[in-house]
Amino acid sequence: MRLHTIKEFDPDYRNHFDDKDIVGYDLYAGADKVGSVDDLLVDDTGKIRYLVINTGVWILGKKVLLPIGRARIDYTGHRIAVDEYDSDSS
Repeated sequence: MRLHTIKEFDPDYRNHFDDKDIVGYDLYAGADKVGSVDDLLVDDTGKIRYLVINTGVWILGKKVLLPIGRARIDYTGHRIAVDEYDSDSS
């Protein structure tokens, strides 16, 4: 299965999200902010498979993949929640 960034798959993808584009949402593990959504990876059918999470600021951060099934999306709060996050393994 090949993965694509959402922008590669559909450059106009925001037109399909009805103001619910999660790129840019913050990622929280409990009360702690651990990063933000930098991009989405989709499969050949356009199904979201992973969130690309930026775990730091500008050049000091690193990017990790979070399976979409582990994320809880709060559209009202513009944030993503995850039950467990191990910064050592990312």
